[in-house]
Amino acid sequence: MGVFRKLVATLTPEELARLPPDKLPENIPLDLVEDAPLYSRRTLESLILAANAYHLGRRLDLQDRYGDEVMAALDKSKVTGNTANVKIFHYKLEDLERLHSQWRADEEPIILERLGNGIRTLNALLLDVRAENSDTSMAAQLLRTRTVDAEHTETIQQAITELRTHSERIEGLLGRYFRLRLDIVRHEMHGKLQQISRLDQQAEVLREQIEHLRTELEQTQTLWRRTLKKNQTNHQADHLQSRISALVAEQRAREVSISENQLTLWLDALVDAALHPKTRQAMSGHQSDARVALYALLNRYCQQQEASAMQIARNPFLQVDPAQAIRFMLLSEQFILDYFSKKRNETTAWISDVAQVRSEDLDGLERMILGELKKSSRFRRRGG
Repeated sequence: MGVFRKLVATLTPEELARLPPDKLPENIPLDLVEDAPLYSRRTLESLILAANAYHLGRRLDLQDRYGDEVMAALDKSKVTGNTANVKIFHYKLEDLERLHSQWRADEEPIILERLGNGIRTLNALLLDVRAENSDTSMAAQLLRTRTVDAEHTETIQQAITELRTHSERIEGLLGRYFRLRLDIVRHEMHGKLQQISRLDQQAEVLREQIEHLRTELEQTQTLWRRTLKKNQTNHQADHLQSRISALVAEQRAREVSISENQLTLWLDALVDAALHPKTRQAMSGHQSDARVALYALLNRYCQQQEASAMQIARNPFLQVDPAQAIRFMLLSEQFILDYFSKKRNETTAWISDVAQVRSEDLDGLERMILGELKKSSRFRRRGG
C-alpha cells in the first residue's frame, strides 16, 4: 500500500491507467482518492474499481474452488501482525521486563510483589494469546494440506508464510514471558519458604501449649464424671476450651498461607518453561531450583490441610465448618495428578505447530515431577 501511495503521488493519469489491477493491493482506502492530485482522481477511482472487481472475482473463485475454510484461513493471514491481544500482551510484557530489571538491581521486596501482581495480570491474557496462536497454526496447517491449482500456489504460499511468521512472533513473546515468570515465581517461592521457616518456631511453641491445655481438658472431663462439683468442672472446661480456641486462632494467624491457586500458578510457570522450545533447555538450572522449592511448598500445603483436620478431630468444640475444613489433599501426588489431567484438557486450546509440544512431553514431565517428589526428603506417603 505504501508503494501504491507513492505511485499515485508521482505518476501521470496516463501512467496510472496502465497499472495492472491484479497487482494492486486489496481494500484500498477511500482517503487515497482525496489525497491524490486533482488531475489524477478520476483515473484513480476507475483504477480502484477495477482492482476491487478483480479481487472480488478472485475471492469468489477461490471460495468456489476450495471452500469456506480455506477462505477463512486466507482472510486470517491478512490480519496477522500486532493484533489487539498480541499487542496488549507485548506492551505489558515490556513493562514487566523493565520492572524486573529494576528489581534485579536493588531486590526491593515491594518490587517483587509488583512483579507477582504483573504476572497474574499477564496470565489473564495468556489464554487469549495462546488461542490466537493456535488458530493461526491451524489455519497454516489447513492451507499446507490442501492441493491447489498452479495459479493459486503463490497466494496460498504467501498466506502460509504470513501465518507462520505471526505464530513465530507469538512464540517468541511466550518464550520471553515464560523465562521472566519462572524467575519471578522462583523468588516468590523462596520468599514463602523463608517466611515459613521464621514462623515455624513460634508455631511449635503454640502447638505445645495447645497440647498441654488439651491434656488438662481431658483430665477435667474425667474429673467431671467422678465428682459432684459438676458446675465447677464445667466452668473449668469452658475456660480451657476458650484458651485452646484462642491459641488455635493465634496459630492459624501465624501460619503462612498457601493456596491451591498459588500452587497452580507456580506449577504453571514450571511446566510451561519446561515445555516451551525457547526455554526448555536454556532455563534448566532455574527449573531445577524452582522444582525443589515447589516440592517443599506442596508438602507444606498438605501438612497444613492435614493439621487443620486433626485440630478439628481432636478439638470438636472449635467453631469451624467441619465439611469445609476436612476437604483437603492427603497427598501431594494427587494435586500433581489432578493438575496434569486438567492441563491435558487445555492443551488443545493453545498448542501450535511452531511450539512442537507433544502429549508425550506432558506425560514425561508429569512422571519426572512425581518421581522427584517421592524422593524429596520431606515427602513420606502414608502406609509406605
